[in-house]
Amino acid sequence: MTSPHADDPADGGPTREELDQQVRDRYGTWRDQPKGLACAVVVAFLVLTTVAFGLAVLAIVLAAR
Repeated sequence: MTSPHADDPADGGPTREELDQQVRDRYGTWRDQPKGLACAVVVAFLVLTTVAFGLAVLAIVLAAR
């Protein structure tokens, strides 16, 4: 006994491509999602890391005097 191919629905329903298109139309792709919060978190991390590095270098320079 063979099973129907995944893209050929046995009951005449939508094909896999049609379902995929419906999902893309409804939800978009991951590239379409908002990125504002993620960008803010990354920028904050970079700024704080840069400030911490600068303070560490300053502390080392002042300690060497």
